[in-house]
Amino acid sequence: MSDPMLALQKALVARLKAASTGAGASVYDRVPDSDPFPRITIGEGQTLKDNQDCRRGSEVFLEVHVWSREYGFGEAKTITSEVREALDEAESFLALDGHILDLLDFEEARFLRDPDGLTNHVAMSFRALTQPAT
Repeated sequence: MSDPMLALQKALVARLKAASTGAGASVYDRVPDSDPFPRITIGEGQTLKDNQDCRRGSEVFLEVHVWSREYGFGEAKTITSEVREALDEAESFLALDGHILDLLDFEEARFLRDPDGLTNHVAMSFRALTQPAT
C-alpha cells in the first residue's frame, strides 16, 4: 500500500501549481538554490491510523508554507487566501494515487516574521482523512 502522506503531498503540489496563484508564488516540495520569492512549500506532516469498523484509513496532517519578502503581510495573506480557495472542497476533485480523499479541512494559518527580518512566513495546517483505493 502506498503512503497516504506522499499521495496527498503530490496531489497538493499539482493542484497548487495548476491554480497558479495570482500573486505569482511558485510551488515547491524542495526549494531550488535560486531561492525565489514569493513561494509556497509543502512542509511537515503526520499520519495517524484511522481505522473505523470495516474501513482502513488514515488521518493526515500537513503543513503548507507561504513565504514572501514584500513589506508587510499583504502579499503573504493574498497567497494564503489563494491556497485556501484552491483547496476548498478538494475531496470532491483531488485524486490521490492509491487512496481516496474523504476530507480535506483547513485548520489554521499562523502568520510569522522570520528571524532574518526580511521574510514573512505563513504556516497553514490542513487535516485530511483518506482510505486505500482498493
